[in-house]
Amino acid sequence: MDYQAFTSSSTTDHPVAFINPQAPLLDLLIYAGLRIRAARDLLDSVSGMTRRNADDLDLMRFSSVATLLLQDGCDVLHVAEQQAMDLAEP
Repeated sequence: MDYQAFTSSSTTDHPVAFINPQAPLLDLLIYAGLRIRAARDLLDSVSGMTRRNADDLDLMRFSSVATLLLQDGCDVLHVAEQQAMDLAEP
């Protein structure tokens, strides 16, 4: 079984977080959806911030977390799409 490294895990010489492409499609979609919705909610909170109640460091941290969540969600969504295409082939 060939696990696929998360893009966010590939920032080192030896990736440590992987996606199981053999996981059930529903599990992949649930995982991806949770991360994408969490990033959306985080960014929704950030959109209500002003310079008065957030400093540059706060905004940098929020954007870093949102980026990681979205990247992981998109990586798993890509695996789910590949799996769905394989199932759709005659």
